[in-house]
Amino acid sequence: MLKSIAVVAGSYLLSIVLVLATDPLLSHLFPGDFAPGQVPSNHALMASTAFFVIVSILCAWLCARFAPRRAGLHVLWFFIIGEVMGIGATIPNWSKGWPHWYWLSWLLTWPVSCWIGLLAAGRRADSASA
Repeated sequence: MLKSIAVVAGSYLLSIVLVLATDPLLSHLFPGDFAPGQVPSNHALMASTAFFVIVSILCAWLCARFAPRRAGLHVLWFFIIGEVMGIGATIPNWSKGWPHWYWLSWLLTWPVSCWIGLLAAGRRADSASA
């Protein structure tokens, strides 16, 4: 049980760290767009969302890969925690001038990314056992 909690919590914390780690890269790719108090351009926000999807797939894959058993259940909890935290972040930021599509895209791509990460981990396990 403790290993299961550690895998899910660790995967989620890693996703937060990796998403935050993309900020310097995005600031370099889109100079001036990520200044404090300024809403970035749509292109910068799309790139941010793309990085988020990549990180989400990777972390869901890691969650499934290191799950002691029943990888799908671990990724389900990873998904639930992420979605709840995403809704918690969206609500206070909804009326701060950012485009609504940005917040919604993160909420809608999270389950798809989790599913893709789970599928990728399953295929690897299937091919290893064959």
